[in-house]
Amino acid sequence: MTGPNPQSYFAIRNDLADNLLKGSHQLAGVPEASRGAVLRAALDAVPEAAGLLRPYPVLYADGESSASRLAFSCLSAAATFPEAGRDQIADLGALTAILFGVDDIADGIAGEWSADEFAAFVERLCAGAAGEPAAPETADGPVGQVLAAWAGWCARFHTYRGAAAHAGVLARRLELAGAAMARERAWAAGAQEWPSYADYLDCGLLTILYPTWWAAALAVRGPEPADPGHWAVIEPATHLGASCMRLANDLRTFEREKAEGKPNSIGILQRRGMSAAEAVERVTGHIDELDAAFRAALAELPAELAEIADGQLRSVSFNGRWYLARDTHAYSVRELTGDAQAHDGR
Repeated sequence: MTGPNPQSYFAIRNDLADNLLKGSHQLAGVPEASRGAVLRAALDAVPEAAGLLRPYPVLYADGESSASRLAFSCLSAAATFPEAGRDQIADLGALTAILFGVDDIADGIAGEWSADEFAAFVERLCAGAAGEPAAPETADGPVGQVLAAWAGWCARFHTYRGAAAHAGVLARRLELAGAAMARERAWAAGAQEWPSYADYLDCGLLTILYPTWWAAALAVRGPEPADPGHWAVIEPATHLGASCMRLANDLRTFEREKAEGKPNSIGILQRRGMSAAEAVERVTGHIDELDAAFRAALAELPAELAEIADGQLRSVSFNGRWYLARDTHAYSVRELTGDAQAHDGR
């Protein structure tokens, strides 16, 4: 699988998506009452998160680069947990950025890797999550730098008191996501037929890496004492939220993925004879149905998981509205600074 140069990839626009999607402000998913605090918290966490990723520039470009996702990643973490401390927002923001890099490896954006090489990469990620050595001997090239960044992040993760309880869950989420990514790579390469809409979504809710992120977030912001059983309690709601995120992402990226030959929900519906506008309308309606089920499932979570439930609701709301407005890259730290200053009236 040969992907485009990262810079050319990030330059691809989705003009048809802009024309078909209803206009939305990129911060519409952040409640107005907490918007200023979220922007300031994200900006405050950027230097710490940048310090974690700066040694690995292949896929973690400087925060002023159009290919960087650093500012968005910290903003997403702050929007999810507005009350979290700077170190927690930095760690969760860095996690988001690293998972973007994992996805870039899976998609072949910065190089070409065989199925066996990709499987070995995922195995190293799982080992790091479980507390075993994950760093390569040298941090050369995209895979080496992602693994080195992951090893550094895992070292910080394992300092949290909840890590011992949730590390196994995190490793398992990565294993499942890796297997799902391998299926998507086979679809994109033509080694397997395109899936049905339902099969695609079952796979895509894992490859959006939302369940993986929340397995880690349980250790960082979950209740104490940490309980490995908490994952089973939140998993059904988490999968509904992940489905919303996957489909919202598809609305933003379907033109790019069509050019790459990758299946997504819009492309699958178009192959069944729908126009792009009809497919967008169908997927938007499905998101609304899933969102209602997601909110109902969160409402059923026990009181001890109230912050996790609130965080998931905030996360899906923020990211869903963001995708309606723009992509996740090309949002620089300078823009984040400007948004924070504009909100504060400076």
